[in-house]
Amino acid sequence: MDELDQNILDELQKQGFQKSRTLAYLLGVGERTVHRRITTMRREGIVKVIAVPDFISFGYAAWAKIGIKVEPNSLPYVARQLVDNPSIYFVAYSYGRFDILIAVRFGDFSCLTYFVDSELSKIRGILSTETLVLASPRKYYDFSWPKPLFKGTKDGWQPCLDTSTSCNHYQVDEVDRRIVSILMEDGLARPAAIKSKLGVSESTIRKHMKKMLSNGMFRIVVVPNPELLEYAVWATIGINISNRPGHEILDDIVKHPEVYLASVSIGRFNLVIAAHFHNIDFLHRFVTVELPAIQGVGHIETFLHNKPLKYHNIKWSI
Repeated sequence: MDELDQNILDELQKQGFQKSRTLAYLLGVGERTVHRRITTMRREGIVKVIAVPDFISFGYAAWAKIGIKVEPNSLPYVARQLVDNPSIYFVAYSYGRFDILIAVRFGDFSCLTYFVDSELSKIRGILSTETLVLASPRKYYDFSWPKPLFKGTKDGWQPCLDTSTSCNHYQVDEVDRRIVSILMEDGLARPAAIKSKLGVSESTIRKHMKKMLSNGMFRIVVVPNPELLEYAVWATIGINISNRPGHEILDDIVKHPEVYLASVSIGRFNLVIAAHFHNIDFLHRFVTVELPAIQGVGHIETFLHNKPLKYHNIKWSI
């Protein structure tokens, strides 16, 4: 990759997938040049283009990061079991407290509890697990959700609806789910190609895709291949706070473009975020300078993903 390739990739990661014409205007080069560079990066496996849904609107209410300690010599076996589990959308080898870090989403917390108690416990080689419950997600890529509001009652605190914030009331149906499932493997799949997999008309697919896009139900994102772009650094960061509400601190944290996931957490940390950086120096500055400068941020613990293995439907070598 040369400087132009890197500039194109930077724009695609910051703004999501864009038309070649838009990128050409931003970068001051020809449209055909941009199209050719993107096509080459996709063909050579440097990047993968996928759809990322608004998981809150799709009904996923229980999110968690789970740290896993593994018996000596069992790491590859355990990693394969986790990568092959359809309930897990992120798997990475990790430095620090855990050997492997995974991420999951479920429709409710009973399903999350069953997964931890029944599925993970069956995998030979796992010594222990620790679940970091993401109790109130605020950001995932460029999806964002308002902080919850509560009102005091005689029985304690009760959630209340904030009429000043807009909520997505789009009703997801089975066709929507099947379309998004295909786009999560190939974000640039055309309606004609999707038609052959779903057995519904192309016009129906176009109508569903148009409605979902207009309601912000999914985004097309670019995921770099960490095996080829070795300078890229992914990390999960746990944060403890003091003297300031967690959601106020998240309001400051989510402004950082490197942060693609942010949530209030239950357990060891008050907040859990995930971010990716161009190199380790950028990560070091973020956790030693930028995060501590935010009022209320206390202890910070970083879990470096030294080798991502799975992200949604993308899998890399173990």
